[in-house]
Amino acid sequence: MQMAGLLARWFRFQPSEIDALEIDELVEWVELAKTQIKAENEANKG
Repeated sequence: MQMAGLLARWFRFQPSEIDALEIDELVEWVELAKTQIKAENEANKG
């Protein structure tokens, strides 16, 4: 699952932590990661 991989890589979540998340929590964390990644990429551009 790509979302789980994103959380593991970006937030250093352990598999057991990801497995314990409800779907809505998982989506919220993924959206937060996407926002942070986008902001970091934009900051690195200039």
